[in-house]
Amino acid sequence: MEGGEKVSKLEVPKRITSLVFEPEEIGGMVVKNRLVRSATYEGMASEDGSVTGELVELYKTLAEGGVGLIITGYAYVQPSGKPLPRQTGIDRDDLIPGLRKIAETVHEHGNGCKVAIQLVHCGRQSFFLEKTVAPSAVLDPLSSNMPREMTIEEIEETIEAFAEAARRVKEAGFDAVQLHAAHGYLLSQFLSPHTNRRTDEYGGSTENRIKIVEDIYKRTVEKTGKDFPILIKMNVDDFLEDGIDLNESRKIAQRLSKIGFAAIETSGGMDETAIRDKEELGWTPAYPAFCRTNIRSKDKEAYHLPYAREIKKVIDVPLILVGGIRSLDVIEKILAEGSADFAALSRPLIREPDLPNRWLKGTGGLTADCISCNGCVGSLVEGGVRCIHKEITEQESAS
Repeated sequence: MEGGEKVSKLEVPKRITSLVFEPEEIGGMVVKNRLVRSATYEGMASEDGSVTGELVELYKTLAEGGVGLIITGYAYVQPSGKPLPRQTGIDRDDLIPGLRKIAETVHEHGNGCKVAIQLVHCGRQSFFLEKTVAPSAVLDPLSSNMPREMTIEEIEETIEAFAEAARRVKEAGFDAVQLHAAHGYLLSQFLSPHTNRRTDEYGGSTENRIKIVEDIYKRTVEKTGKDFPILIKMNVDDFLEDGIDLNESRKIAQRLSKIGFAAIETSGGMDETAIRDKEELGWTPAYPAFCRTNIRSKDKEAYHLPYAREIKKVIDVPLILVGGIRSLDVIEKILAEGSADFAALSRPLIREPDLPNRWLKGTGGLTADCISCNGCVGSLVEGGVRCIHKEITEQESAS
């Protein structure tokens, strides 16, 4: 499959069944339905990474909205891995009480909703840090960062930082944790041959490039126990000539499944992809590259679905599909054909946090109100994620 292959038009069922709202397990964790809130940077933490009341309220609203599993916006595991301002931190024990407020609020108001934290180190990909580190010294053309290649000692420190962060996740009362190994951040940089040019045990072969992720998994299990679900998000395609493609992502996913990860969320692209000429892929290049715009018809939805169908064949754990999913009947078809076990939504839940409840009640139609304009991305520079298009529409209606 070429990186530019478009999703074929889905034959959606005429009658919606209850499959979307049936429970399913992830690593022993029972999720009440098949709808996942994919991790979304909120820009609502304090400057030191601590949880604010605004952040707690965001997750209360999402939990009340009916989604089965919430994966919080990515939390940085080390100060050297903070990509953006007002990002949630999880690099210190004194942050645990604030994080616990999120877990307790979701559990109190979510009617069985589960909640996980996504962990990240930005590597070379940061607009916040002046000096960055990465697997190899490969320029990030979007931020103009030329990172310094990490030493073995620094890699070991980062492995420990991820495991310690996961330990804090569990102590704060969350149900699971997810490693962010997609979208060009540090773990994604290790997995990708485009950004990993190392010649030691952490570079070269696919197995070596996976080593840091495997080491983090093993160290995390030592700290959290075997019964605490560890999820991972990975790229099915970097959309770069020398990056991960489907052939490579199949190998990576198969290995991650065997390592013991409880579920794999599939996505694609990295910041660098945004400045490449990708018109042949069927979407307008825009930051971030993994959020395609103008998804106005069902044949444009679920743009990573062709990859998911192939990844699903080589893994033995649940697959979470994200990427332009907007319609209930499209989700129903994907689940029914066995191409994925869960559907993850981000932008639609920014616009409509109560979308799952609306679908469950059968009100308001089968398709989300989100128009995929990426206005929510721009809202982050103004102090917290929100739907700009909704605000404009409401202002026009009031005037």
